[in-house]
Amino acid sequence: MALDDHEVLDVSDYPWLVRLQDAFQWLVTALHLDDDAGGAQGRRIVTCRRCGQRNRVAAVATGVPRCGKCHQALPWIAGAGDDEFADVAEQVSVPVLVDLWASWCGLSCMVRPVVQRLGAERAGEIKVVEVEVAAAPRMSRRFHVCGIPTLMVLRRGEVVARRYGEIQAPALRSWLDHALRDQAESTSDGGIALRTPSASDLAGARTTKGPGSGYASG
Repeated sequence: MALDDHEVLDVSDYPWLVRLQDAFQWLVTALHLDDDAGGAQGRRIVTCRRCGQRNRVAAVATGVPRCGKCHQALPWIAGAGDDEFADVAEQVSVPVLVDLWASWCGLSCMVRPVVQRLGAERAGEIKVVEVEVAAAPRMSRRFHVCGIPTLMVLRRGEVVARRYGEIQAPALRSWLDHALRDQAESTSDGGIALRTPSASDLAGARTTKGPGSGYASG
């Protein structure tokens, strides 16, 4: 039955619609799609995967975010532009996985959920910083971005690994593990070793050219 502009649909009259609505809400909650991304200098609402507590996680903080209820490490994902990048991505005690992406690039939009999943898997170990290249031209020039998506692992602002265009989760997971392991070994004596992209990093890459510890949020 058609509804006029002022009539409200009562979903209780349609059991199948109620079930569909419940299923959709379950999916949203299970995938944490209702988490509030917030701004670069704002706070992101993150649901603890252990106890279900919703926590406000700041983009800039000392240490790593932990659940205010059970103290489980929380995924740390923040956005940054040119003006915020130094605070968000460089003043961090853990390695930072930077995702340089563009809203008009389908491939980079496909990579973002994979990167966010890696950030969730390694909560407490890394921070994920998402940089929309259109809003960060200085960062694009600084890091010589010639294709997107570009992924980098930073340690205190220094690039320790770089990869282009990969969207497969197993390959990105392996690359990230390797980069973190190399970085940990290179800094065991207190130094930072820079690594240029290897042939394996670039093999098969698909690019689209174009413009403190104990920190608990609750």
